Amino acid sequence: MKVGAYIKNPALLRKLLRKICENRLPIKLLNKLTNEVNIVITDAPEEVMNKNNMVALVVKDDEGIDKVVEEIKLLLKKKTAYNTLIVGIDPGKRTGVAVIGDGEFLEGKVLGDEEKLIPYMLKVLEKYPYEKCVIRIGFKEPISTTIAELIRRNIKPLHDKVDLELVSEDKTSKSSLLHMKSEHKIPKDVASAIHIALKRGLRVE
Repeated sequence: MKVGAYIKNPALLRKLLRKICENRLPIKLLNKLTNEVNIVITDAPEEVMNKNNMVALVVKDDEGIDKVVEEIKLLLKKKTAYNTLIVGIDPGKRTGVAVIGDGEFLEGKVLGDEEKLIPYMLKVLEKYPYEKCVIRIGFKEPISTTIAELIRRNIKPLHDKVDLELVSEDKTSKSSLLHMKSEHKIPKDVASAIHIALKRGLRVE
């Protein structure tokens, strides 16, 4: 599998170049369409339509770049989706969120405002293809129940492959962090969310 990028929009090209460098992806930049590649990231799909044996991954905005980069990373692993995507949430004044796909740490974020959680979660579920998703929330009343209800109302109706669990934060194993790959320092709230993500909880319907 050989991947190329044929992007006409300069702003999208700069964003894609940053992502290629950050993830060290073997993507060839193209000035014109060529048979050297069989998958092409492009913002000009009409030009790819007439090319035989070439698959186009279309991007239209920054979020599209993020999603396509994740699709490429999966294809390089010979996957089309993560078998299990786990999202851990550590509730509090600063809510930590961690995203894990098939045992690999994908991203984390610290949210200072609870209202930002649902929009962020929807972007995560759109960005990462998955067969099954489990959202695990650390049990801290009353905020954990509030977050669970927000997810039940706003996410589960849109994503039927999502299960929701409440997780006790007692005796959460910290050794599991050794199996996570990240080149950046992980914030404390995100680390707590990783511990929550890796521990089974009580399923919430």
